[in-house]
Amino acid sequence: MEHKSEKNLSRVAEFFCRSTVEPVCRIQSTADIDSWQISKAYFTLITYLNDVSTEIQGIRNTDSFPVSENIRRLTAIFDSLDAMILSNPPAPVVQGSNASASLDPGNKSYRRWANSMLRDIFQMVEKAVPVRKCRHVNELGVYLSGAFGSSTKIEYGTGHELSFMFFLCALFKAEILSREEDLAASALVLFERYLKFVRRLQVTYSVISSNWHGGYSLDKFQFVPFIWGFAQLCYEAPFSPQKMLDADTIEQYKREYMLIDCVGHMANTYIGTFARHSSQLWSLAALSSWTKIHRGLMFMYMEEILLDFDNLNGLRFGELMPFEEDKSGRHLGHARLGVKSSLRRQMDEDQENQDQDQELASRSVTPSISRSDLNEGNIEKPRMEDEFSDVMSNSGLSMGSDSTSLSGVSVHLPTWMDDGPSINKHTFKN
Repeated sequence: MEHKSEKNLSRVAEFFCRSTVEPVCRIQSTADIDSWQISKAYFTLITYLNDVSTEIQGIRNTDSFPVSENIRRLTAIFDSLDAMILSNPPAPVVQGSNASASLDPGNKSYRRWANSMLRDIFQMVEKAVPVRKCRHVNELGVYLSGAFGSSTKIEYGTGHELSFMFFLCALFKAEILSREEDLAASALVLFERYLKFVRRLQVTYSVISSNWHGGYSLDKFQFVPFIWGFAQLCYEAPFSPQKMLDADTIEQYKREYMLIDCVGHMANTYIGTFARHSSQLWSLAALSSWTKIHRGLMFMYMEEILLDFDNLNGLRFGELMPFEEDKSGRHLGHARLGVKSSLRRQMDEDQENQDQDQELASRSVTPSISRSDLNEGNIEKPRMEDEFSDVMSNSGLSMGSDSTSLSGVSVHLPTWMDDGPSINKHTFKN
């Protein structure tokens, strides 16, 4: 009995020890970036990005893919955060205010919203995760609270987006989400909801970008939705890269593909042409291969976003996303693109089975025949060859992809789009 009591006390002590350790900043200088590249957290992040890219190719946002109850609960967090925006409306802009105030960017009401968010975010996470996973609430809350921007500078950038990626990865590491069921929905439902919410923050409170590189960037604020957006189109895309910036394409496909939703948002909020405010994206439209674009973007993300000290110095590491070196000896993999994903295959099989069930059900419904009709010989017997023809008939639908020529247009493609670089370049030490 005494031995059992000591064992229970040991478990309680272990629980409080783990639950009171907060994620901490580990990248204090550029010298720490080398350690970051061989960390367990880095390996987890790249693996997750590639796994999602592989899973969602050929899947549209409007398709009927699995969405678990845990995904729905986590997505509901943003409904509460939306309500906080209504409770903290943007302060009216006062003309003729003093010079120091006019130089301070953004709307001050964002800071009130941020204070409300920090006050309630951990309780929101606690309600959204299963009770048995509550010991991870502290770490998850830290990652999520860091995903909405800086209340001090009223700015947002890819470093904050990276904090949300840590949140998503941690959900899988904690086994709150399942790779078998939630991989696609974590991107096309949960991340999509986050993306729409941070756009609302940016527009409502005039949040500025913390990583704006002028016309040479993809977008002022985001990067990951372009990686996954191009991945969706790597299998049976209904249009070519040359058409992705066209107004007709935006109108037709903005609700179905993450990339086109991003392009539409940029067209509505940025001034000028894509060649002017997003020349990198405009250059990508000259290419003919979705898979090549995805490969180049993934390399660019690893080299320019994940090695940028300004993106990393506020990033925190904890139990689920540790800074310790990964000593497994594994190589960083890459997304397997241009083929039908396991989810797409399963969805097609389910649809085929449903169609067969409906066909069998329709065949089993026979018209009622009266006894008098039978007696009078009014019913014509079906010919055997007609029945055989009905059973064996089938139809096929082939979809082609449109393409347009950009002949006569001089486009400068970035050097990282050459076939040379490969995202397999990082190797973990033993």
